Amino acid sequence: MESKPVDQLPQNLASLLAIQLCYSRNGTAPVLLDLKVAQGSTIDQVFLSLNPTLRHELEQMLSEKATFAVFGKKKTRDYVLSSGDRLEICRALIAQPMDARRRRALREHKTGKM
Repeated sequence: MESKPVDQLPQNLASLLAIQLCYSRNGTAPVLLDLKVAQGSTIDQVFLSLNPTLRHELEQMLSEKATFAVFGKKKTRDYVLSSGDRLEICRALIAQPMDARRRRALREHKTGKM
């Protein structure tokens, strides 16, 4: 299949942006989905355009105080996405990072792994 320059694509295809959706299911490895969205789409518009099964799963995560981020920077639902953005759904922390590090250091000190 021959590729065409962007200026020769149909108007509706040329105005699509490539983004990634990144989320994790209960501490498992992250899921990365490549999506094509309309230029000028907000986070909320992308979220509402997802298939119903995935949207339902992500809505449950969001009800647990999860937030949206783009490349690790917290964003609101009205943020307009750009081409190449990685939209992340961030769960609330289950442990404070400093406390977890202290417990891990103490455990490693007791077992002699330091």
